[in-house]
Amino acid sequence: MKLIKKIPMFDSARWERPMKTIVVVQRLSNFGDDFADTLTDAGYQVRMCGGPRAPGYVCLGQTMKDCPLWEKSDLMIYDPWIQTNPRHFGSGTILKLEHERHPDRPVLVWGSGGAIPRDVADLEKEGELEILPLEMTSAELIGAVEHMIGPA
Repeated sequence: MKLIKKIPMFDSARWERPMKTIVVVQRLSNFGDDFADTLTDAGYQVRMCGGPRAPGYVCLGQTMKDCPLWEKSDLMIYDPWIQTNPRHFGSGTILKLEHERHPDRPVLVWGSGGAIPRDVADLEKEGELEILPLEMTSAELIGAVEHMIGPA
């Protein structure tokens, strides 16, 4: 007769918690990649978006009536200078539209050029987003993210 020792099963559901997802929307990939690396190392799940691109400057949020990246995110980090057509750089229209669809979704804006377009700055005044400083350390980025959505 064999004696079999019962080993308690590991309950992974007890230990698992959903990862917080951050979408980084940056037209300049090197900045987006740096943000993604920092946030991934801190334990966040990161999705990347380069915004609308030539020749059609198509944005899923505008063509599909909702952006799946906004819908699935806990936080958006947005470039205020996304190109929306051949002659226009500026994210205000997209940010306003998506904020109306997802009013509970926090948004951080980081401008790679320093200046912030007026329509985006107006959204900050209305409390719809926060603007990150142009120069910041990884720790400052993580601090701003944790302020908005908590630790990873």
